[in-house]
Amino acid sequence: MKSINSDIKDNASYYFPFEGDKHLATIMILPFRKDVWYKNTLPALKVYKEIITNISKYETVILIIHPLIDEKIVKDFETDNVIIYRLEYDDCWARDISPIFLKKSDNEELIGVDFSFNGYGGDFNGLYYPYNHDLEIAKNILLELLIPRLNKRNMILEGGSVLSNGKGSILTTSECLLSIGRNPNMSKEEIEKELLLAFNAKKVIFLPYGVVDDETTGHVDNIASFLDSKTIALAYEEDENDVQHLRSVENYNFLLKQKDQDGNPFDIIKIPFPKKMYMQEEDTIDLQINKNSKNRLLNSPLAPSYLNFYQSDKFVIVPQFNDENDKIACKILKDFYKDTKEIIPIYSRDILLGGGNIHCITMQIPYSDCYNFLMEAKLNG
Repeated sequence: MKSINSDIKDNASYYFPFEGDKHLATIMILPFRKDVWYKNTLPALKVYKEIITNISKYETVILIIHPLIDEKIVKDFETDNVIIYRLEYDDCWARDISPIFLKKSDNEELIGVDFSFNGYGGDFNGLYYPYNHDLEIAKNILLELLIPRLNKRNMILEGGSVLSNGKGSILTTSECLLSIGRNPNMSKEEIEKELLLAFNAKKVIFLPYGVVDDETTGHVDNIASFLDSKTIALAYEEDENDVQHLRSVENYNFLLKQKDQDGNPFDIIKIPFPKKMYMQEEDTIDLQINKNSKNRLLNSPLAPSYLNFYQSDKFVIVPQFNDENDKIACKILKDFYKDTKEIIPIYSRDILLGGGNIHCITMQIPYSDCYNFLMEAKLNG
């Protein structure tokens, strides 16, 4: 196993696994910001607890908890199959600030790719400042887990903006990766080249659009997802009077023309959107907005999507919104996986209020025999 005292320089023998394969563990980070999470984060923490309880039935949860969070809350999360680290961070979006893990083909060694982070847009359209702890959290997680680091701080990229089919194809959106707030000094060709190098991938697919009103500037994990190496689920709005409809049509037609890393077409499955959602008066209770954070106002539009689900080889945890399409989305996934994965619906509007959903607050660590003993040792104290 390589030392973590120096950065990995060569990732040529590693690949970016498909999220829906077996995991070693799931990383989650508890919310604490009072300018983002209403009622002193308590509603969000309740959803977190439900998600952690379900994931921990199948795999270890590595839970990062800020030192400012009260010990009484910490104790509530000290449950079976949960490892807790007390580290500093600025917000709780584990998908975007954790390392992106790659696995070696021949012996399952892991490395973590550490990209730069600027709060979803920096001075142009960022959501909060400062974000210096979020910038460092990926490196600190890798130090705790004894997993080597691939330094890619030359490029700003959040984990929710890229997906892998595990075979060499990377899915992202032009809306996010080409936005001015990310890497304005890089061309599309330069960004594509950097993604291919960072993930040792063969192809990058730039889906045109994300979800309307998504404050991440169109993260791909809110609009599409690989269901397996050759199938892409796409959030699709059928209502022609909805502004999302034209985006859906263009995204769908675009994907129909795409080929995977081997030149084969993808199968595309449409999943409906839930109804439009907005911040309600009760959603703003006790919010302590400051000049360095997004102002979450009454009637502000939200960006709900069933595609913001989280999956492993055993389960799919699907956001629910008390909407008529909740069951339809779950049935589509259940029919696709034919009972090989448990479909777990969880009402998650209280996570959506903070700007993301279930996929945004989770990050998978691919399974590796090389590191499984470390998980067992940490769980056993």
